[in-house]
Amino acid sequence: MALLNTSKWALIKRLISLIILLGMGIAAVIYSDLSYNDIKCTGIVVKLDSENERPLLGKKDINNVVTEQGTRYYVGKYLQNISLHQMEERVKRIPLVKSCEAHYDFSGKIIISVKEYSPIARILRNTVGDSNLSDQYVTQDGKFIGTSPLFTPRILVVSGAFFKKNRKNLSDIKGKHLIQLFEFINNNEFWRAQISQLEVAEDGGVVMIPTLGITRVDFGLPINIDTKFKKLALFYKKIIPNKGWNTYRWVRLKYKNQVICDY
Repeated sequence: MALLNTSKWALIKRLISLIILLGMGIAAVIYSDLSYNDIKCTGIVVKLDSENERPLLGKKDINNVVTEQGTRYYVGKYLQNISLHQMEERVKRIPLVKSCEAHYDFSGKIIISVKEYSPIARILRNTVGDSNLSDQYVTQDGKFIGTSPLFTPRILVVSGAFFKKNRKNLSDIKGKHLIQLFEFINNNEFWRAQISQLEVAEDGGVVMIPTLGITRVDFGLPINIDTKFKKLALFYKKIIPNKGWNTYRWVRLKYKNQVICDY
């Protein structure tokens, strides 16, 4: 009987503890809401998360977008009357912005946390015959996001008729194959240093322009990428040491089980 009473008492104590914790949580939420209702904005703080060598965006530029070039005044206004969602949406319209979250603290500061894209290639758009086209960065998911006036990252440069005016992204199958090629080059220290530019034909065929020498690489369609680079590595290891950097004008990798060198 005593054991049963002890078990009931332990159960009651647990229930009381849960009720107290639940009540404290509800009280904290209510207190937080009431407190924020009484707080005025004391300023805007921009936090920028970048994986690039240097940020492509500027905190001042983001602040200008948030405040619509200074026409929206937030300092001194009650936080409850300020739409964080609208701030986030304005910042997300910047092409280089990957994500944006806004929140405020008890000091009245509005914190704008921005993450920018880390591009994998830069498209030279004016090479397709229309000088009015602007260069574009390419993201890992194939989006074209514009460029930045603040900094030009050292990334793979691509050009050619494949990127003509009506192409808005690399979301189709040919584009996805190109992304795989870009990432293969970017992830290999030697190829990243050796290949300066890719020219992509309208059908998706790729010609690589190396940093050193006059030899261009006819890569063909960006498929069987690993196999083709193994053949290219053979050219660099076996042929160039014997023939030199400027002997051949072309090395062709698109033929199965062959490496063809042309003068």
